[in-house]
Amino acid sequence: MTSADELLAQLDSAAPGLVVGAHVVGSAVMDDVVADSDLDVVIELAHVPADLSVLMAPVDVDVIYVLAGELVKPVSSASTVAWGRDGKVDASSQGDLTPVLWEQLRTLSSTVRGTRPACPVTREDVVAHCRENLRSYWEPLLQQADRVLTNREEHRPVFREPLLWIAFGPARLWHTIRTGEIVSKSRAAELAAARWPDLAPLLLDLVAARRDPSSVELTVDHGAAALELGKRVLAAG
Repeated sequence: MTSADELLAQLDSAAPGLVVGAHVVGSAVMDDVVADSDLDVVIELAHVPADLSVLMAPVDVDVIYVLAGELVKPVSSASTVAWGRDGKVDASSQGDLTPVLWEQLRTLSSTVRGTRPACPVTREDVVAHCRENLRSYWEPLLQQADRVLTNREEHRPVFREPLLWIAFGPARLWHTIRTGEIVSKSRAAELAAARWPDLAPLLLDLVAARRDPSSVELTVDHGAAALELGKRVLAAG
């Protein structure tokens, strides 16, 4: 994974003085980095560059660019300059500015340049966003995954990345809704396994597969456990 220092060196070389703040969030600050993790970072800029190509980041960096001063605003009032993902930079739409990101920046970020932001956000904001995200994004995705797995034979192998995505996402939201705490993907699955022991062996297999893809062969059984977890999370609200 590209380091924050490497990213800053690239940006400073392309546009000296442009980057005035940099704040790492996500797996890198939650002790949950695995082989295919991305660097998640929010970058504050002194101004909007005339040539947005100077903001191009490596393929394993997920970056949101904002102007200095945006992070002290309520998230509903803040805006992005651009965002970068998969080696591309895009200014045509807003990046993913959410109450959850604001809470991460406020409590869980690692500031590698500038001052750690005191983003204005409340627990109620965070929980409301998580509940809305469960219904608008995860519920339809779980329904789609359920249709894909229906009638597939037990113990048949399944694709790792989409399975891990649907397994860990709802679990993270479930924990945040209950406690206000934001946790990593792996930790969320471990907490869900403790809450629902009947799903625990398969959920812990998923954690192991995230850390080492060769450690566990993921099958339809694991997919069924992930879907059942999602249904329980939705029911818990």
